[in-house]
This record gives sequence, C-alpha cells and structure tokens, in this order.
Amino acid sequence: MKFFIRFFITLVVLFLLWSGVVLGQGQRATQTSQWVFDVYEKKKTYAQSIDERKIVILSGSNALFGINSKMLEDAFGVKVVNYGVNAGVLLPYMLYKSKEIIKPKDVVILPLEYHVYTYDGTPNTQMIDTIFSRDIDFFYALTPKEQFLTVWNITLERILAGYEAKGGTPVNSGLYGAHNVDARGDQIGATAAAKNEYIEKELDALVPNNYGKIYKKDALTWYYLEEFVSWCDARDVKVVFMPTTMLFFDVYKKDSKERWFYENIAKEVEAKGWSFVGEPYEYMYTKEHYFNTDFHLTSEARNMRTKQMIADLAASGEIATAKASQ
Repeated sequence: MKFFIRFFITLVVLFLLWSGVVLGQGQRATQTSQWVFDVYEKKKTYAQSIDERKIVILSGSNALFGINSKMLEDAFGVKVVNYGVNAGVLLPYMLYKSKEIIKPKDVVILPLEYHVYTYDGTPNTQMIDTIFSRDIDFFYALTPKEQFLTVWNITLERILAGYEAKGGTPVNSGLYGAHNVDARGDQIGATAAAKNEYIEKELDALVPNNYGKIYKKDALTWYYLEEFVSWCDARDVKVVFMPTTMLFFDVYKKDSKERWFYENIAKEVEAKGWSFVGEPYEYMYTKEHYFNTDFHLTSEARNMRTKQMIADLAASGEIATAKASQ
C-alpha cells in the first residue's frame, strides 16, 4: 500500500512541476500565433469603433472566407463585423474573444463549423499556442478538465518554443493575416483565378468529415453555448445560429449517422430554446466553389452563400425583429 501511495504522490508532484514549466512560458508571443492575433486585433479595433447597433458574424474561417459583409449591411441596413478568424482556436476561445466587441442590442449570427458542436474539452495545437502566447488569463477561465488536458497535451517542443519566443512581428505576406482582411473583416484575394495547381491538389485530396459519428448530445459545446447565450440575453443581444458552408460529399446524405447530424443539428439548437435559421444541405457546395479547404469559399462563391443567408434571415424575420426592438 505504501508503494502505491508514494507512486501516486510522485505522479502528483511531477504533474505539478510540469504545470509550473508550462505556465512559466505563458504570455510569450510565438510567431506561429501571430496571424490569428493580428486579425483579431484588426477586427476588434473596427468593431469597437462602431457606436450604433451592429451585426457580428461569429465563427471560424468559414465566415472569414465565406461571407460578404457589405451585402449583409446593404440588405439589412445595419453595420456588419465579420469576426470569423480560425475555428482551430476552438469554441471557448472564439466566444471569449467575441465578448470584447459585442455591445447591448447587437445581433450575433453563429454559422459555426460543425466540428465546433463536437467539442469535448480536448485542446489542439492551435488553441494551446494561442492561449499561452496571447491570453494566458483565459487558461484560468477554462474548466478543470480543460486545464488538465491543456497542460497534459502541450508538447515539449511547444514549451521550448514558448521560452524561446520572439514573436510580435506582424504578418504582412502570405494568404493568412490582417493584410488580407478588409475593413469589415472579410478575406481578400481568394478568387477562383488565384487558385493554383498546388491548391487544386489540396482540394482533390479532401475526404468527408465524420461529425455525425463523433457527435454527442452532452458535448462540452453546449455548456459554453448556454453560458454565451445567457450572457447575450442579459445584454439584450439577439443570437441566431445558422449553417456553416462545407464541401458536399454524398456520404453526408447516404450514411445514416451523418444524415442524422445534418438533418437534426438545427433541432438540437432549437431544443435549447435558441433560433437556428437555414438548412445545412443548402450551404454545401461542390469543389469548384471552394478556395483551398472544404470550408473556404472563393470570393465569387461567398456572394452566393451570402445571398442564401440574406434570403433565410429575411424569411425568418430574425433580423427584422431585432431591428424593431432597438
């Protein structure tokens, strides 16, 4: 028995020491987290400059690449901020960042990527890098399970990168970065003509996702969404969920679990008493409409997707209702 007690104490001590090493490199800006930071800062500055009521698009890069914010502005007569950046930072951080710019009476539209609905508290490398590089305080806002998994899953390579971090230099070249984001927060330059042979090979290599297979009704996702909607309700902020855009594969209709997911995700949201506008399959398009991933539309295709959003929102009356209550 003494052996097991000593063994357990040793494990606890080692984990605490490891945690100290992990937290010690917090708030050291890595260059790998720079573009996400730059884009959030640009969008935040614009959003905070708006004094009147606005529409905030909140999701990952499906919105960054896939929504024409000016079209939404013109359709509903309300300023729009596209706050989609990178779904790789995962749901808790996306919601956390949005609270910096959402003001009372705003309308928040959530075309969340479908993997967001399967979040179980396990961080990925992007979330870990972003938290420790840019928002160490956010680590302490996570649940104990997430804190443990974050410390457990960080690699020695990433810890060393944190201690050696020399980030902070704005990204001004390449596809991703604030230099390729317009005033409202939409991606610039992702035209069909800009696709090259390498990008086409990337698109050809894409395979179906299996969100239906891994989805669980008790996913940690719902804990965070319930907290967020309550926070919005307290500020008279209208929240509207919508489908994301995603490359269509036949399996999404032919496989029973995948079909169930896309036919019922709106019902899962509505069961919480929230609004979901739009039909997921109508926002799935064929390969030629995507730029370089199964979530990134070309600039031309984003207009098609935005028209669908406008039609669905107008038919639902959600934006009109929100405008009437201001």
